[in-house]
Amino acid sequence: IGEGGSRASQPPTLPFGLRLDNVEVEHVRVIRGEATYSLRKVRFNQIALAPLPPSISADGTFELEDEKFPMSGSIALGGTLERLETKLALRQGDIVADATAVLAPFRPQHLVSLDAKISPIDLARFGEELPHAALALTVKATGSDRGLQGMFVLANSAPGPLDQQRLPIAQIEARMASSDLETATLEGLRIALTGGGVLEGHGRYDANGFQGSFKASRLNLRGLRSTLRETQLSGPLDVALAHDSQTVRGTLSQEGMSLSAEAVRRGDTVDIRALRAAAAGGEVTGAGTVRLTDPIAFKADLQLARFNPAAFGDYPAGAISGSVVGDGDLAAEPRVQVRWSIAKSTLMDEPLESRGTANLVGRRVLKADAQASLGESRATARGGFGTSADKLAWTLEVPRLEDYLDDIAGSMKASGTLSGTWPAPELVATAELEKLELPHDFRAAGAKVNVSGTLARHEGRLSLRTDGGAELETHLRGGYANGAWSGEVLTLEARGQVPVHLRAPTPLRIAKSRVELGRFEATLGDGHLLVNDLAWSKDRIVSSGEFKGLPAQWAVAAAGLTDRVKSTLMLDGQWSVTAAPALNGDLRLRRAGGDLVIQDDRPIALGLQSVALDARFTPAGVGMRLDIISSYATGAVAGQVSRDPAAGPMGLGKGSALNVQAQLELAHAKVLAQPVGTDARFDGRLIATVEAGGTVGAPVFNGSVRGDAITFDYPPYGVYLKNGELRARLEGDRLRIERFSIQAGEGSFTANGTLPLRLTEGEANLMWQAKNFAVLERPDMRLVATGQGEAGFDGKRLLIAGELHAERGHLEIERDRIPKLGEDVVIVGEPRKPPAAAKAALPVHLNVDLDLGSNFTIHAQGLEGKLTGRINFTTTAEGELRAFGRIETLNATYYAYGQRLQVDPGIMIFDGALDNPALQITAWRRNQAVEAGVQLSGTMLAPRVQIVSQPPVSEGERLSWLVLGRAPTDATKADLGLLQAAAGALLARGDSMPIDRKLAKTFGLDEISFRGTGEVQDRAIAVGKRLSDKVYVSYEQGLGTVTSSLVKLDYALSRRWSLRAETGTSSGWGVFYRFSWD
Repeated sequence: IGEGGSRASQPPTLPFGLRLDNVEVEHVRVIRGEATYSLRKVRFNQIALAPLPPSISADGTFELEDEKFPMSGSIALGGTLERLETKLALRQGDIVADATAVLAPFRPQHLVSLDAKISPIDLARFGEELPHAALALTVKATGSDRGLQGMFVLANSAPGPLDQQRLPIAQIEARMASSDLETATLEGLRIALTGGGVLEGHGRYDANGFQGSFKASRLNLRGLRSTLRETQLSGPLDVALAHDSQTVRGTLSQEGMSLSAEAVRRGDTVDIRALRAAAAGGEVTGAGTVRLTDPIAFKADLQLARFNPAAFGDYPAGAISGSVVGDGDLAAEPRVQVRWSIAKSTLMDEPLESRGTANLVGRRVLKADAQASLGESRATARGGFGTSADKLAWTLEVPRLEDYLDDIAGSMKASGTLSGTWPAPELVATAELEKLELPHDFRAAGAKVNVSGTLARHEGRLSLRTDGGAELETHLRGGYANGAWSGEVLTLEARGQVPVHLRAPTPLRIAKSRVELGRFEATLGDGHLLVNDLAWSKDRIVSSGEFKGLPAQWAVAAAGLTDRVKSTLMLDGQWSVTAAPALNGDLRLRRAGGDLVIQDDRPIALGLQSVALDARFTPAGVGMRLDIISSYATGAVAGQVSRDPAAGPMGLGKGSALNVQAQLELAHAKVLAQPVGTDARFDGRLIATVEAGGTVGAPVFNGSVRGDAITFDYPPYGVYLKNGELRARLEGDRLRIERFSIQAGEGSFTANGTLPLRLTEGEANLMWQAKNFAVLERPDMRLVATGQGEAGFDGKRLLIAGELHAERGHLEIERDRIPKLGEDVVIVGEPRKPPAAAKAALPVHLNVDLDLGSNFTIHAQGLEGKLTGRINFTTTAEGELRAFGRIETLNATYYAYGQRLQVDPGIMIFDGALDNPALQITAWRRNQAVEAGVQLSGTMLAPRVQIVSQPPVSEGERLSWLVLGRAPTDATKADLGLLQAAAGALLARGDSMPIDRKLAKTFGLDEISFRGTGEVQDRAIAVGKRLSDKVYVSYEQGLGTVTSSLVKLDYALSRRWSLRAETGTSSGWGVFYRFSWD
């Protein structure tokens, strides 16, 4: 400072030099304005002043006192008083700041240059409410006569959204310039945000304040908060910070979305003039004021119109309309009043309504009265919360839990009260659930939950009833503190197929990624279970225990096999395992008694006599041995399964290598007959020796299979197979059948080939041969055949091809003696039969030729003789069965009308459909003057019937020769009656309605017929019509030499009694009683 208080232009002249070594000052206080800085342990190694030219040299260290963030530093000075070089270093923990400056105290611009760097700073270390960051600052500036110019860069190497406790700014950089340090300009100001957004602009600071303009580009809301949607917002932002007022306004928009706001502060009042967020046809608008008084007061008003939360982020979709109004003050104990009303709205495609009021006083909620409905769900809350005297009553009703929770379905009704304080809330709640469906196909008819107590100490009861009738009740007590729940299971009772009873309370602790269960001792049915300890964490599993007489039905029920397996099996065992992360330990299992029964039409008891399993787990894998003995079979499995690193703590996965040997000896194979049918009998001895290699995901099998004394009987079809023998080898993924043979009758059936272990992969190929093989041995159905062919499977269809020759056969078909009702007849009081399902396509590709030979006899409904011919059976691409070929009768006769007719010819030709062959059949009455017969032509479904004769005669005469064996002129009255019945049967020609009925229906009548017996002159034609259920009218006209006519009226009195009146050539009346028998 020069004389008169002016700034000196030159450094003072020093009269002498000075040097001080080891200067120490214990405490220095620096006061600048209202700020006070305390320096301690100020030490200079040396301080030196030189007179010509005036210069200074010094270096030292110091400590800056601060209650939260004390710092240490060092300083070095050098150069002349006209150009002073300064180096400053500060350290606070792992934060280091270095600055190098060149000062010119006697020039108009004191700062010649500045170079400063600060290592990354985490803001969260300065306050829990601050976000995490890694901020590094670089500042460079130079001074000249024109002023100060420079640039700064603030880089954040760990940016992120605010909801993840991160700062959503990646970098801030700008150029600055100032001529007199009283005004400054910022150019090239660029703020890079998380998610790719950028703010670019410029500003100016002077005595009136700061004014700046910015432009936002590609601003991504998801970068600010991870639950908001991806956006590309752009628009202007203006900031004006004057002494008497401050204004911020801006608009950001993109296609389908816009955000705008304007706020002005004048004095102590901040006026939020406009706030608007619009997207997807909906919007939120609002306004409010904030008074910066003591205390701060505010008022806000938000209006929603078809507002869709999903348009702004990962929130449920909806269209919300309503209002939210709030006002109050933010004193040491804030007071806020909130009112809201939402109506005619939707959320998640469900109608939404809500309204309510609440007062917030400090940490208390007072006079709350709220209700809400979403679809069929309802919720209410009334009362207060925050002190021990407050109580908030609430209800919740959710008819469909599946609308809000994944993998959970059912309904819930809950109610309760909330009291206490925020640090120690106290809850009393009751919930009832019905038709509950949980993951893994667990279903419960109902459940009830009761919870009461504080967060630190509470109790809960759960009762549950499954669809199968099982019941579970448990009682727990504990508390939550320091991020973990600790307590005990006081009681546990389960009633069902396997009852469970907890014998003593069990300690239980649940924390994040960790569960610990203490000594757990319970009875399961007649068995006993003891878990010494169980601890699970993300990286470690430890458990040990034992069980005695444990019902295996518990495991059957857990696997959902109760409908297929019934168990009386009891097991003893013990285990001790540790997975950290590799699995180590032992497992031992033994049969204590009981058996397993396969449930079916004929239940199969396995006859278990012994079950023993021993397993040893090591870091290399698991070694195990399993031995099973039953009345049907014995089996043993032993080997090693190596560890799969990708399988987690258990270590057993698809990549685990196998080295396993197994042996199975089946003494009685009749257990395998169950899938064939209840009438099948299957037996035999089977021995298999198998070695498994490869991996669990791709096993490779080798070994042998041997079968002896194999028998198979199926009496309903006359199948009786015996003395079967099987020799096969396992080769990788295929079973090679070296020899299979079985006998039936005096013949045999043999086969060889290969089968894949996974049939769905196809490539099965078998060659078969039959020789005098008795396929069917039933009294009415016998077939002995010889042939050969092949069979295969392509993964979708069974392939069968070959040729069969019938050595001998016999077929009998008896006519049904008792008539059967049609399928369209419904019997009152009995359930209606379901319609017959459409025939499924055969999953078979068939190509088999059948030669009936010359010794195939038939006896079917009056037909006796032999059948000969050849038929090819095949299937279409859709699986429909087709037949092609020709069958002829040989020396066949047909018995009808008391006569044995000779069949010549008797031919059926198959050209596709199996049930509709073409017919060429004639049955003759031989050895008489006129040989007459019945001829069938057309097809089976549409046959044509006519009477033929040799030599040709009239149709009436042909009928007489066929039925009577003589000409009609020689017939008696009784013979003519027989002819009438035969003619009616022939005229029907197999149709569902005879021709006389069809003719009557054409004229609107119910009957047209010939009546009478005896001579021709007594014959009459009759027509009839039913007028009601009880009245029938008929008319008869005589055809004989004496003309007669008659009108009859029949009236049904009951099922058996009727009344008749007649008039015409003769008149009369009568009462009739009807009785019939077979």
